[in-house]
This record gives sequence, structure tokens and C-alpha cells, in this order.
Amino acid sequence: MHYAHFLTVTYAPAGYLNENSIEQIRADIEKVGKYVKLDKIYLETYRSDVLIEREKMEAVKALFIENGYQVSGGITTTVSRTLMGSMCFTNPENRKKLGEIAAYTARLFDEVILDDFYFTNCRCESCIKAKGDRDWASFRLALMNDISENVIIKNAKAANPGVNLIIKYPNWYDSYQACGYNPEDEPRMFDMVYTGTETRDPHYTHQNLPRYLSFFLPRLMERIKPGKNGGGWYDLFECSLEDYVQQAYLTLFAKCRENMLFCFPLLVNFPVYTASAGAVYDQADAVMGQIGEPVGIACYKPFHSHGERRLYDFMGMLGIPLDPYPDYPSDAPVIFLTADAAWDDTIVDKIRESLLAAGNVFITSGLYELLAGKGIEDILPLEITGKKIISDTFTNSGFGQNNSAFVKATGPVTMPHIAYNENDLWVLSSALTPFSSHPLLLCGTYGKGRLYVLTIPDTPADLYKLPAETLTLLRRELKLPVTLECSSRIGLFLYDNDTFILQSFLDRPEHTRVSIGRSGVSLIPLTKMRPPEKARSKENESVFDVFLMPGHYAAFKITADSGG
Repeated sequence: MHYAHFLTVTYAPAGYLNENSIEQIRADIEKVGKYVKLDKIYLETYRSDVLIEREKMEAVKALFIENGYQVSGGITTTVSRTLMGSMCFTNPENRKKLGEIAAYTARLFDEVILDDFYFTNCRCESCIKAKGDRDWASFRLALMNDISENVIIKNAKAANPGVNLIIKYPNWYDSYQACGYNPEDEPRMFDMVYTGTETRDPHYTHQNLPRYLSFFLPRLMERIKPGKNGGGWYDLFECSLEDYVQQAYLTLFAKCRENMLFCFPLLVNFPVYTASAGAVYDQADAVMGQIGEPVGIACYKPFHSHGERRLYDFMGMLGIPLDPYPDYPSDAPVIFLTADAAWDDTIVDKIRESLLAAGNVFITSGLYELLAGKGIEDILPLEITGKKIISDTFTNSGFGQNNSAFVKATGPVTMPHIAYNENDLWVLSSALTPFSSHPLLLCGTYGKGRLYVLTIPDTPADLYKLPAETLTLLRRELKLPVTLECSSRIGLFLYDNDTFILQSFLDRPEHTRVSIGRSGVSLIPLTKMRPPEKARSKENESVFDVFLMPGHYAAFKITADSGG
């Protein structure tokens, strides 16, 4: 193990192993070793009709062990010439073939991971018939449960009862149910899970994945299977060098046990990327040893849910650290809910119980709209009118105070218009149009708690346009122990031992103000930089100026002032 606080691993696809001689693979191991220190490799036995013969695989396995690698197996359940290479899992020949591959691989390795093509999008006549009257998601969830239990696991465990079977989940978590990924049932079947942390270029690629996903998803998977989320897996497809490095950063910040650089031939062929990853790991090991476990605002992602897609990731890009749960976090003092929560038929009752227990609950306009007519009006009556407004001007107001500090967004924002009963609740932040204002964040009391409604722009990425003053108000209402006073695209990662990390996702240098919710403290850098200067201090608050280079991170420990 090269690093004290995480493993660095990679993956060798079957095509690479099939096409290259042992001598060439030996040379590639030497080349990669010049740039990054790797602890482990997953050797793939099968992908897209390519099966590595046992003699070749035994030789490859011995070669990597000789070079100090831990060695495990891998399977990608694809075939040639189908959409995304997906197998038809109602086809008896495919089921038989897959069972044989699982058994074969388990005989070779004591640990086997399934690459994230372990899903189905097949709509052949056989699948249409098997689906019957069910919707596609329900059919595919049941089908993949059957394949997991009766094809993969049954055959692998028969061949090697002690084999450790890992299912890797991809980055597209809002669409799992549509393709048969079942994080409710499968983690109970498999020994471990693994998480896709690849966000690639967040602007130009068709997925447009906010960078925060690389942190959010492994934390959700850690909740789903505590202690058994094996690692985070990222790649360099559709990546600038900065994109690639930031994936590595966030995979580390999420405290992933293994950091998977997919894949070995790419490490061979793109040495600048490989060397950059090596530099990240060399620097990060000391920092990872000083931070605790991640904490943040509790949020709820029910199994098989989808609503305001990827909104949790957009919120994380606003400097709001989130702590995701697959079950409702009833004990949390502050809870943030998106339209995903509407998949829980009892969510209104759960919100009410949290408020009566003196909790604060933040819900989105999208969730409120889905819950209209289901009891949410009994807690806080308002109307999502169906009308739209476009504004680039925003203002804040405190309880009992009028609007102040009219500030400009970086561009126009289109968002739903909400009608409300004046003086029954309070608008904390508004968007302005000529002679009219429109709630962005409003709040009302219920029992001992407060329910907040946050209006979400039609395009969630427009949240990035909001003024720093508007975002700072939202962050403060969330009652975090650390609050940023800055624009968007500065990430905040909180840990349970008074440490935190700031990550810039900007392409420019940025001065960021950091407010600590107590007086008499200092910030001790965990990375090489000058201690930040204190901008102001008063009762229950210490505020610091932190300078961040574009795309880089800074880590800090909060300590009491000397003699304080």
C-alpha cells in the first residue's frame, strides 16, 4: 500500500489484455509506474464477446503480482452490436453464457467486480413479452434482481464460495430504475458496492454532470451499504486535464477506500493525465489523514426516485455540503428535500413530524408542486401558479424588514412564479421584475419548526448565476457551522472533526470569505499555504478571507485562538 489513507487502483479491459503480449504489458507496467503509484488492478476476463483464455490470464495475473500489485477480477456484461452493448437478459443463451463467465472468473480470482454496463435497455420481442403489463422500470428491476441472484451470484459462489462480489453503480443515479439498477435490493445480494465518480466535462458533454456528483454519489452509496462501498471510479473520457484532476479530488474528499483510475491502457497512453493523478495522490495523503468523516445538510433520495434531476449536485456546487440518505433522516435538525421525495407516499406526514419536533425543512418549488393537494397546504399554503418570470435582479430581507441590497445576477434567470398570503409567511429573498417581486426563498412557521420553500430555476444550472449575497443568505438559513460568503462554484466539504475543504470549480482566482459560527478561533491550513487573515470577528462568528487558485482546493482545521 503506497498511501496510508487510501488505495490507488486501476482496471485492465479484456480487449487490452487480449491484444497485447506479456512483454508489452510488462513494459506498460514500467511506464505507468513512473507517473503514479498503484496498489491494485482489476483484470477483466470478459467484455463484448472477448474472453481471455485461462493460460493468458494466469500469466497476466502473475505479472502484476510480481510487480507488487494486488489483483482482482472484472466482468463487463456486454455484447457486440447492440445499443450500449447491453445484453438481453431474457435470452436463455445469454443467461447461460453469463453464468459460465461468472463461474470462470470466480475460479481465477477471490474478488470480482461488475463494470457498470451491468444493466438492460433491451426492448426485443422476448423482453416485451416478459414485461407484460408492467412498466419498463418495474420489469427491469425485477429482471436484474433475478440475474444477480440466480445467474451471477449463484454461479460465482458455486465456483468459489469465498469470492467477494462487487457491483459497481454508474454516475447516472437518477436513471437507475429505468435500466434495472436496483440499489434497494442488490446491495443486500452482493458483498460490496462500488461507485462511479466520473463527471468529465460538465459543460459540453450530453450528461452535463455537476462536479459535486463525484462527492455526493459515493456518500449516498456509503449510506446504502455502510462500510462496504469499495471505492470511487473515474476516467479521462471527454476530460480536460482540470476536469480529470477534479474528479480525483472529489473522490478523495468523499473518503472512498479505493480510488479507481479507469483504465490501465489509458494510463499508458495519456501520461500527462497519469502524472497529474500521481501528483494529486502524493499531496492528498497527508490531508486525508487529518480530516474526519463527511457531514452536511441531511437530504433524502428515496430508492428508484427521480424528480428535479441532479439538483442535489447543483446545490452542492453552491457551497452547500449535503449528507444524503436513502431513508428519511427524521432525526436531522435541518433537512433539504427535492422533488425526489415525492416518491415517498408518506412524505407530507414526515415533513410535519420534523417541524413539530422543532426541525427546519427546506423543500423545492418542484416538490411543493407535486405535493399540492396531498396535505402540504395544511403546513404552508401557497400556489405554484404555472407562470414564469425572468429576472437578473435579486434582493434579500430579514424577518420584519423590507427589501435591501438590490444585486445583479450574472445573467437572466427563468423561474416559476409563486403566489403566497402576505404576513402568513415571510419572503427572505426575491427576484425582481419591473414593479413586481417574486419569491426565491420564503419561510413559514409550523409548530416549533420552520418550513422553507426554495424556488428552483427552470434550468438548474441557472442557480450558478445567483448573486453572492443571495447565496450567502440561503447558506446562513441552513445553519451550517461553516458558511461561505461568495458566488457559486466554490465547494464546501465539512467533516466531523472541525476540519473542512474548499474546492474551487472556477477558471479564475477567487477571494472567498469563510464564516465560522463561533468566536475566538483560527484556521490552520492542512495544505501548504499561509494561514488566512481574519476579516472580522464578533460574538459567535469569526470570518476569514481565503484565496483560492482556479480549480484547486484548500483544507483547514478550526482551532481555538491562543489563550482564547
